Amino acid sequence: MMLAGTIWQREFVEFAQRRRALVIKLAFPLLVAIPLVLSRAPSIYAAMALTMLTAIVGPLGAGAVLTRERQTGLTLRYRTLPVTPGRLLIERLSTNAVIDFGQLIPVLVLIALRHPSAFAWWPALLLTTAAVLLIGNLMGAVASSLSQSPGEVMLYVVIPLLPLLYLSGVFTPLSQPALLVVSRLLPFSYLHEALLGALGGQPTLPPWETLLASLGFLVGAAGLTGRLGRRVFESD
Repeated sequence: MMLAGTIWQREFVEFAQRRRALVIKLAFPLLVAIPLVLSRAPSIYAAMALTMLTAIVGPLGAGAVLTRERQTGLTLRYRTLPVTPGRLLIERLSTNAVIDFGQLIPVLVLIALRHPSAFAWWPALLLTTAAVLLIGNLMGAVASSLSQSPGEVMLYVVIPLLPLLYLSGVFTPLSQPALLVVSRLLPFSYLHEALLGALGGQPTLPPWETLLASLGFLVGAAGLTGRLGRRVFESD
């Protein structure tokens, strides 16, 4: 029987053993970022593309994996573990988020090397990236409980994600007061602000405010993950 304490180890081992997938996952974000960061592209477009990339990495990966596990019956085995569904989901998704964060480290290093003068934004950028990845993994986990195939889970992820990115001001600056309030309730807006600042752009928030907000989202996402464990693992 799989022990709860070894779940994160299994995730890391499986990720490391799939060497071809490992290379692809590490290279893809970097290939997307290189022309955006190193070229003369306006920082607003680079921040938009990198925010979308970060926002979509987590939910697609977590949703597809958990859907396949439900189809193969592995989710039923999880129920036999001597651990609560909430703790189990926290361990699974936090491990996935760490792996996703590792995929994006080359991108973050590239940004830091290209814009060293924006060092004040680095703590906020790291924390907002971690928060968005954990929230994204949670979105993918919830979507997996609603879908019957990895292809279907993509629709449940992308359909709500695009409007959320718009309401976060990622695609176009928001000017209406009501929309500005809504954007401050979404984590993607703070990631976008941190990327703008780290890329040498003109964000509308200071680094410390972005840092505090991302910390709040990270803690809130961890708490919500614990509450939704039963919904994800016992939905079928």
